[in-house]
Amino acid sequence: MKASSIHRGSRDRIRRTVLALRLPLVLLPLLLALFSLQSDAFYPVRSRTDPFPLAMKDARGAVVRLPAAPRRVVSIAPSLTEIVFLLGKSSSLVGTTRYCNFPPAAAKLPKVGGISDPDVERIVAASPDLVLCTTDGNPKDKVEAIEGLHIPAYCVAPQNLEGIFDTVERVGALLGVPAEGKRQATLLRRRAGRASRPGSRTSPRVLFVVSTSPVIAAGGGTFMDELIRVSGGVNAAGGFATRYPRLSTEDLLSAAPDLILVASMVGVDRFSPEVTRWKQVPAFRDGAVDYVDGDIVTRPGPRMVDALETVSRRLDRWRAAHTPGRRR
Repeated sequence: MKASSIHRGSRDRIRRTVLALRLPLVLLPLLLALFSLQSDAFYPVRSRTDPFPLAMKDARGAVVRLPAAPRRVVSIAPSLTEIVFLLGKSSSLVGTTRYCNFPPAAAKLPKVGGISDPDVERIVAASPDLVLCTTDGNPKDKVEAIEGLHIPAYCVAPQNLEGIFDTVERVGALLGVPAEGKRQATLLRRRAGRASRPGSRTSPRVLFVVSTSPVIAAGGGTFMDELIRVSGGVNAAGGFATRYPRLSTEDLLSAAPDLILVASMVGVDRFSPEVTRWKQVPAFRDGAVDYVDGDIVTRPGPRMVDALETVSRRLDRWRAAHTPGRRR
């Protein structure tokens, strides 16, 4: 049961007791104050050896309280499932989404629906003591329904690489392995640092495409935009107003990408000849079109560093094949 519900119920009992015993109403504030002190004691300051009971604010600003390390966890986001595996706590997973397919062992775990349509009844049936979710993909009403059944739900919302590393640390603390969370986050930060190319002398214009028909690219403020920038490139779609602009032929010609990366996913095919015939686009003219695993560039989990390393290597190859300073 959620602590807030426990506290509300106890306050109601205090009020009823005061009325039943016909005690002076002036005693009510005093009794409630004493109860407040007891509530704080319910979640004492963590000790150095045992972090539980634990209270942690999530991405919504809600304080999630765990009296002990969770033994049964449901993840309703593939990125969070990957983080739980990274932390060595996969044995605690009793439910994941049908999209949770990495590592391969995740695909064999019980399913509780999808990202946008998690099945609350299946989640409750799994008897979790913690549900991991995201504000970007999981419906708010579903999360609230889970919490309404007194199941703690912790929501994350990483918006960049550092946000992912912070999420790894937070989930580690929630699962009772804070040191491992910090260690894995540090390893990811180091790998990201090695893959970064700050101040590159040659910066190709890169278009990261998530759909080839119609052509839709990742604009500013997206993870793919950050991958390009950290790798020392310039996002050719960074000047559009929306995060995922739909590009016309005129837009492609104007963007003039030197390199096009395609997030390879189900339903994303190769460019049609009607598009690639425009040789005024340097990437089409030079055959500089590559495909990248769509999962690793769209899931805000540990493999986003894999994506950064992949993009950085591709830009390195482009620089090696072109005259420095050709396009900046």
